[in-house]
Amino acid sequence: MDSLMNQGWPAEAKTELDGWLLRRNRGVTLRANSVLPTSAPFDLGRALDYAENLYDAHGIRPSFQVSPAAQPTDLDDQLEARGYQVVNPTLVQCAEISDVLAKLPAETVEVNISSAPDDDWMDFWWRVDGKGGPDQKSVARQILNRSRALYAVMPSTGPVKAIGRLALVDDSAGLYCLAVDERFRRQGLALAVIRALLQEATTLGIHWAWLQVVAANEPAKALYDRLGFRTVSQYHYRVKG
Repeated sequence: MDSLMNQGWPAEAKTELDGWLLRRNRGVTLRANSVLPTSAPFDLGRALDYAENLYDAHGIRPSFQVSPAAQPTDLDDQLEARGYQVVNPTLVQCAEISDVLAKLPAETVEVNISSAPDDDWMDFWWRVDGKGGPDQKSVARQILNRSRALYAVMPSTGPVKAIGRLALVDDSAGLYCLAVDERFRRQGLALAVIRALLQEATTLGIHWAWLQVVAANEPAKALYDRLGFRTVSQYHYRVKG
């Protein structure tokens, strides 16, 4: 799962370090500016020093994405000993797309699907969920454009009320950037966006989907549970204090 999620949200620069992937993206989004520790380095102390020095040199706070697959197996303890703090415990969930579609209500509103985020999509996402100003927004857009994906906007004309992104990686799809205008929540708009994205994915021969949900987000977890998504992994970030 770590590899799929990495491909669905690719960083601008990557440095391989003895089994670790050091991702850098000018500080925009934690995923794209953290170490993905896929294999154990020969000398853990030296690897940690190198990673910290590299991120410091680029003005990025040293961070690690730690999942059950992280190497070495005691990495979490080692990072804690160096003063790294836990940030954003997150669940990774998967489901068969056909099962999810069977649980979703019939489409009642028109949703526009495209292969790239237009200005309306970006403006809405950054207003609802963005962190930073115009420069950071431009960098975030480059992340989105580095991987194949579908973008949903609802409604298809007029002021945007809801959006979503579905990253396409091999035979799977990852749900990202699901956002609804707070004035129009609890009206089924998120469900309409999910349905439109997954329905389009099936026309491309994609049969299963994954998503990431913050462990403390009970409403979102309840929604995904109703749709048939089940937790298959988890991760958190360790960020240097």
